[in-house]
Amino acid sequence: MTLPKPLLDLRRDEIVLRVQSDPRSVGDLVLGVDRAAALDAIAWGQADFDKPTGMLSAEDRVLLYAYFNQLGHFEELSEAFRQMFSHSRPRDPFIVIDLGCGPFTAGLAFAGQLDAGEEFDYIGVDRSRTMLEFGEGLAVAADSMSGMPRVRRQWTTDVSSIAWTGPPGWRPVVVVVSFLLASPTLRVEELSNDLTALLSRLGRGEVFVLYTNSTRETANRTFPLFRQILVDAGFNVEADNTGIVHTDRKDRKLRYALFHRSSQRTLRLGGD
Repeated sequence: MTLPKPLLDLRRDEIVLRVQSDPRSVGDLVLGVDRAAALDAIAWGQADFDKPTGMLSAEDRVLLYAYFNQLGHFEELSEAFRQMFSHSRPRDPFIVIDLGCGPFTAGLAFAGQLDAGEEFDYIGVDRSRTMLEFGEGLAVAADSMSGMPRVRRQWTTDVSSIAWTGPPGWRPVVVVVSFLLASPTLRVEELSNDLTALLSRLGRGEVFVLYTNSTRETANRTFPLFRQILVDAGFNVEADNTGIVHTDRKDRKLRYALFHRSSQRTLRLGGD
């Protein structure tokens, strides 16, 4: 698969050229460190990106994460969204909830599958405020590009603090859980409870939950619990497998799952 040109242009201008033009990037060094040290600084995406390490600032670590990791995640998520909506998609504007959003990766990948003039709401959740600030910077840059949809967005460090002031409706929701369950400190039950409460506030439209991760067993150790919680909440398992994403650069192995809950058209009444 080939990424949309606006995404490639955005990555080139806001990430690649920014790293390569930095005076510390000389020879085999990126921002003053070699590749091994750079990868160690981002720690498979599980680093504390709000703290400096060695000669790298918090902003440096986020930029290195985007430089080394974001392109592959663009490819994975773009292909997932393409397949999800290859036959049809709901007419109403989507609400995209990106758990462990990093630098706006899923939001940009989703935007790349829409046409100019379309719009959606994006809620980015990440524990790192530095990562959220970088994501907003990419979003602002994307706003100025032709051919991109309009994205209303908000950023927060936890699901429970999301500010949603609109009345409950029937808009479709996509929840992206990309590499989040690789975190050893994640409390799956707490996250699921917060997500359920948020979905109730958003409305009664259909909900898609897209899960992607590395194929490493340790990265998926909490997935069975997350899967069971979704099934118990009324989600159907549309896909649950490992596979390969074919790209122009190289093939990428991926653990993925897709869950779907239809619009809740039946009003449940209760009483004493």
